[in-house]
Amino acid sequence: MKKNVMVICLLLVSFLEVNGQSVMKGIILENNSKKPLKGVLVKIRNTSQNQTTDLNGNFIFKNFQNGKAILELTLVGYETQNIPIELSGKTLDLGSIFLFKTVIENQDLSLITLTDDELNDDASSADNISGLLQASKDIFLRTAAYEFSSSFFKIKGLDSGNGKVLINGIEMNKIYDGRAQWGNWGGLNDVLRNQEFRNGLTPSNVTFGGLLGATNMNTRASEQRPGIRISYSSSNRSYQHRMMATYSTGMLKNNWAFTFSGSRRTGTEGFNDATSYNAYAFFTSIEKKLNDKSSINFTGIFTPNKRGKSSPNTQEVFDLKGIKYNDYWGFLNGKKVNSRIKEVSEPILMLNHYWNISEKTAINTNVSYQFGKIGNSRIDYNGGANPSAAYYQNLPSYFLRYDDFEGAYDAENNFVNDGQINWNRVFDANRTNNSVGLPNAYVLYED
Repeated sequence: MKKNVMVICLLLVSFLEVNGQSVMKGIILENNSKKPLKGVLVKIRNTSQNQTTDLNGNFIFKNFQNGKAILELTLVGYETQNIPIELSGKTLDLGSIFLFKTVIENQDLSLITLTDDELNDDASSADNISGLLQASKDIFLRTAAYEFSSSFFKIKGLDSGNGKVLINGIEMNKIYDGRAQWGNWGGLNDVLRNQEFRNGLTPSNVTFGGLLGATNMNTRASEQRPGIRISYSSSNRSYQHRMMATYSTGMLKNNWAFTFSGSRRTGTEGFNDATSYNAYAFFTSIEKKLNDKSSINFTGIFTPNKRGKSSPNTQEVFDLKGIKYNDYWGFLNGKKVNSRIKEVSEPILMLNHYWNISEKTAINTNVSYQFGKIGNSRIDYNGGANPSAAYYQNLPSYFLRYDDFEGAYDAENNFVNDGQINWNRVFDANRTNNSVGLPNAYVLYED
């Protein structure tokens, strides 16, 4: 009888071992510091079983059903990990599991939006906001960048001067207004993809940053992607055509590295009327590796560009003329001539020395020189009436204030049928003033 009982017990134990449940445990550590991580959500995928790690980073699942499953590890600020497991009636000790911090740096970012937003923004209010927006994975910031557009949205209500923009550790924010002139490196998408972004006051390797963070673009020739790239794109926004070519050698056997890039963006008219576009971009980066711990790099950037501006319009103007309307231009000898042209020509020359003394100590010595000009043209009408057809006294709403319906009707017809600068009237006013010895009524000048 006793032998039968023992046999039955052994059979039951074997059955439970095969078809029963198991125990799974482990400890989760931070990859760099190797310290335990508290509060990591440990979840068995497609089940309701989950728990968080304790102060020592430990977790343990008891009475876990045997079979295959996926273990999901989640913690804010760290990369989510999915680990396949298989339990077969025994205690499964996963040992130490390392989580890696989520780092947003050296991303393959496209700079077309950066360049175009800045070049389209007459007030330069969006100069580097768009760069910061695109460099973040935050869903709110990405929505602000792509849906609202950086031209109409300010993070926390702060101006773009509160964010730092650097090239090889040298700050590119202008001294006189604190903003970066993105047009200084527009059209060089291929060679400006190596970026390090720091959000807010997060520490950076190259700067103390600002309230809106810091973006550092690395142009070292040895860190560019080797090879040849030729591309063409077409757009109906700012320019119509863009051609780009880039060649990078990588680090050669003789310890030299070279990168060259050039682009051409052009268009007789963008989305808005009479917004011509003519831009070139040239880039050179040459690096010499002096030894295993130091190297020197020269960078040259020249991106001259010239474009016609578009006017900001009220709702009344949009309703009468449409969203493509631009009141800065008028016909002259059968051609559209824009009175407001922006021209940027500011070359950048840069020399950088990199010295890695040890794993924890590095010294970068940088020097840069920038020169050139930024020009903005406009019409001065100190001696005459405002030449803009969209001036409020030329619109129907002005006459409706005084219940002058006939005047409003005439103003609407004049604006809808023409609505542009009358260059011949400008010249006639100057000739008239000249005939009686008076200064010009209108002057086309450049700031």
